[in-house]
Amino acid sequence: MTPAPPRTPTRPLGRAALTTFGVWAGVLALLTGCGAGGSGDGPRDARGSHASAASAGAASGGGAARGAGSTATTPVPRGKGSKLPDDVNGDRYPDLQLPVPPRKRGLPSRIAFVHGSHDGLHPAARTVLRRADLGLPADDVAVAGATEVATADLDGDGYADVTTTGGERLGAAEAKRTHATVRTAPYIAWGSAGGPPHARSAARVQLTGPTDSVDPQRPTVGDFNGDGHHDLAVVRANRRSFLVLYGPFSRAGRPATTVPYRSPFRGGHAEIGDLVADRIRGDRPTDLVVHGLSAAAQSGSTLLTAGPQGLRHTGRTLRKGNSITFGDFNGDARRDVAVGASGTRADEGGDATEKPDIGRTVSVYYGTATGRYVRSSPSLPVPGMSGMMMAADTDGDGADELAVPLGSGGARLLTPRPGRLATARHTLARTVPPRVDGKAVREDERAARLYGAADFDHDGKDEIVLAWGPGIAFSLYGERPERWWITNGTSDKITFSSRPFAAGR
Repeated sequence: MTPAPPRTPTRPLGRAALTTFGVWAGVLALLTGCGAGGSGDGPRDARGSHASAASAGAASGGGAARGAGSTATTPVPRGKGSKLPDDVNGDRYPDLQLPVPPRKRGLPSRIAFVHGSHDGLHPAARTVLRRADLGLPADDVAVAGATEVATADLDGDGYADVTTTGGERLGAAEAKRTHATVRTAPYIAWGSAGGPPHARSAARVQLTGPTDSVDPQRPTVGDFNGDGHHDLAVVRANRRSFLVLYGPFSRAGRPATTVPYRSPFRGGHAEIGDLVADRIRGDRPTDLVVHGLSAAAQSGSTLLTAGPQGLRHTGRTLRKGNSITFGDFNGDARRDVAVGASGTRADEGGDATEKPDIGRTVSVYYGTATGRYVRSSPSLPVPGMSGMMMAADTDGDGADELAVPLGSGGARLLTPRPGRLATARHTLARTVPPRVDGKAVREDERAARLYGAADFDHDGKDEIVLAWGPGIAFSLYGERPERWWITNGTSDKITFSSRPFAAGR
């Protein structure tokens, strides 16, 4: 699986950031902070135990794990190229993308890539970037949050590039004509061996024309025609349409082909909330779910299948639900889609007497040999569900588990199978101690949240990432995570704090 950093909420809380991830809502904030970026040098095995993070894993029953002090840094491994969209240094191991905690108050203003290796993640081997390091124009208007970046090898050189959204302020006449003050477009900072560069000048992605504008959320990465080149899908600023930009891209930011798509939704709620793509795996075309933006608590979605000619323009309507993930839940090597109602009541009108967990169910659409999807019955009840689901094969058996985030923290791992209720394997939960870094932590703010999943060490088994941050902003919305558990689905492989990353090393 590819790591799944939180996606920004595009609708009122009510996946989650996509999560709409309601769980990860705060990441949309404007990126205005500054600070030093980059990575320093240091011995690779300088891993002193970080007391708070290590004790957090032990206190929660996570089992033995190495604690990683993150202050010392080591040179980033220089790879020879990779086909993974989340391998920013080209060494063929996925990297973990995470926000860097701010030194003071506010939201993160930098992003870090902790690099994978044959024995997993080493927090000392990392790259830290400010927005200024991405080579955006000097007059850039910050429209995307610090973590609103996507990685993909867009020019086909074997090194993942970093794409974010930049803004340019419009003149008075154009602002009056367009009813907007800022035009936004994706920018690409080209990758190279050793990780993301501190780019002097990013390439502005060439859209359908110089006046075209996109939504500030991060682009969605896929290979929508299965040709081996990474592609981007971006929602346009009007949210009534989106673009699929097929790679390879030229260094001037021009895609090989651009195909516009209309919103599949009709009527008063025709806006697109976000796009969810299948993970890139080999040369298999990646399908795409177009998730609606609705005043209702749970929005509808349309599944567009892909083939050698690209994404279809029409697709299958899925059940309502703000939590969406692709996976292979029955181990038949075909993609499946899980859709769940992520923590809001099924009765969109709202019966005040309705039980809080009504509507917290998951439906799985299983892929078939014909390319069609068959919805399994019955739906899976998941009491306490709140946030964005993820797929991960933690035991290497070829079938994904479904990691369902819980409002109380952690995740419940389910094993869906066609035609029957899922088996609940176990609940994965971690908490920090009552005091962290000398400060008391409220009992109801100690739980970690589901953050991502990937096979960082290429042992054939995915690791699940949990994160924790201080204060109610994290416990409610997932903002400002700074402590991390890399688990094998049960016990911890490594725990660390990313607070030292704020030193810019």
